Amino acid sequence: MRNYEFMYIVSPEVEAEDLEQITDRVGQMIADGGGEVMRLASWTRRRLAYPIRKFYEGHYVLAHLQMDPQAISGLKARLALTEEVIRHLLVRTEELPPAPAPTESQAEPTPPEPEEEQKEEETGPEPEEEAAEPEGDLERDSEPSDQEELGD
Repeated sequence: MRNYEFMYIVSPEVEAEDLEQITDRVGQMIADGGGEVMRLASWTRRRLAYPIRKFYEGHYVLAHLQMDPQAISGLKARLALTEEVIRHLLVRTEELPPAPAPTESQAEPTPPEPEEEQKEEETGPEPEEEAAEPEGDLERDSEPSDQEELGD
């Protein structure tokens, strides 16, 4: 069995509730061919790069799977007959990519390591840069202007 990355686009006419049924049906097609879906991610509805069958949007679904190379042609033939799937791409990969990292909202903040705190104490805080005032303003205040001298 080989590893594959499988992306397919479902028609925008399909409701969000029916999208799960279609992904289950595609998963069943893979299982019928002797394959196994390792990971499945729905990327929701997105704009297409170019129109496909007069559609400008579609529901993107990404799956990582393992399947025998002989079963690939059967899967492609069945997908071609499925009206809801408007485009698909199957790419062989060497190994499955690592699991996606949790998003910031899911991950808890980690406290800084003690080594970093010690380094900061040893070097001391970095001096803050003060905003430099324009030199021309200081000179005008300290020296009389040419207009005042003419007025005397």
